[in-house]
Amino acid sequence: MTALKSTTDLLHLPALRELLPSPGPCITVLLPPYRPGEPAGSQAALLSSTVKEAGQRLTAFLPEESITRLLEPLKHIVKGPDLAAGSHWGRVIFRSPGIFEQLQLTQPVKASLTIGGSFSIRPLLSEASRPEAFYILKLSKTNVALLRCSDLEAKKVPLPNNTPESLADALALEPPDHDLENRSSIGSSTGAMHRVRFGTGSGRETRHAHLADFYRLVDRAISELLREHDSPLILAGVDEDQDTFRAISGCQYLVRHGVSGSSVAAQAGHANDELLHKAYSILHADVAERHAATLSSAKEQVGPGRFSMDPVLLLHGAFEGRIARLYLNRSSARPGVFERGNYQSWGEEDLLNLAAVQTLVHRGEAFDVSAEHMPMQPSGEKAAALGIMRY
Repeated sequence: MTALKSTTDLLHLPALRELLPSPGPCITVLLPPYRPGEPAGSQAALLSSTVKEAGQRLTAFLPEESITRLLEPLKHIVKGPDLAAGSHWGRVIFRSPGIFEQLQLTQPVKASLTIGGSFSIRPLLSEASRPEAFYILKLSKTNVALLRCSDLEAKKVPLPNNTPESLADALALEPPDHDLENRSSIGSSTGAMHRVRFGTGSGRETRHAHLADFYRLVDRAISELLREHDSPLILAGVDEDQDTFRAISGCQYLVRHGVSGSSVAAQAGHANDELLHKAYSILHADVAERHAATLSSAKEQVGPGRFSMDPVLLLHGAFEGRIARLYLNRSSARPGVFERGNYQSWGEEDLLNLAAVQTLVHRGEAFDVSAEHMPMQPSGEKAAALGIMRY
């Protein structure tokens, strides 16, 4: 029996690419998040019924002994304690004669079973294009905390360059004089520091100016860190604090939307599942917006012979390694049976999914985008796919 794999890892593109060349039959199972007591069935119950369905469908292609060997690892985890305990996160299970892998997902999915000549990855393309790490900046006047998020953990990291973590620490003023001003330094030494001016006065306007100056210190410090790691930044806190930070920020990695609410900024340290869920949802939306933006200018970026909206041409081009970027209409599917060389479909499957699989196998990129962002075909319908060709 194939060795069981851990379920603690998130799906990432490098690991997915390693699985995709596996010959079929390829079974893909999606399990939504489940918390004990919810009306929906547990992940264990869903997987149990899925295994039965898979066995029935495979009888058209395999002898009973082969089906038993193929489904044995799935039956094993149905009986284990892991699925019964519930999870705030969904998961995908990949099973073929040479593969058994379980990976967790940051976005909710609907329960599904797919059997074909390749694994079903279209619902997972946003997961595959997600950054492997990002940062959450918890904002409040009394405490600013920076969290590095990777997989399903969010760990507090120190603000760079000994940047103060509260407005009070940043001001560090004696009882103010009306004309007094103080300058706070950025940097780990006194030489060649950038400085931010803290004026003093009275009233709401002055307090807002002080807060803006404090957030400017924070922004400048973490911008260097994000530039070094090329990582997105998501703000978390009340809307007023987020608006103030955005107004002064020059950070090019700042994500357009943030996690709103006072409770998310109240506690430093490890972020809870709720905060991570919200942050991952925002991150996925930001990635989708970026993909839509690149798609809108795709035709202008290449010559007329370097892109195509013909699904058949794109499918063959994917097998030949000719596709650099493939955009798929989330609302479209092309069911069919495809045979090419050693490839066997094992029944009808989504040929757009197959094109995405082969694009990734040959080190291209594949994205699922909403129909509204897809170009119009001469027929007046939205394109099902658009590919940017390498040659």
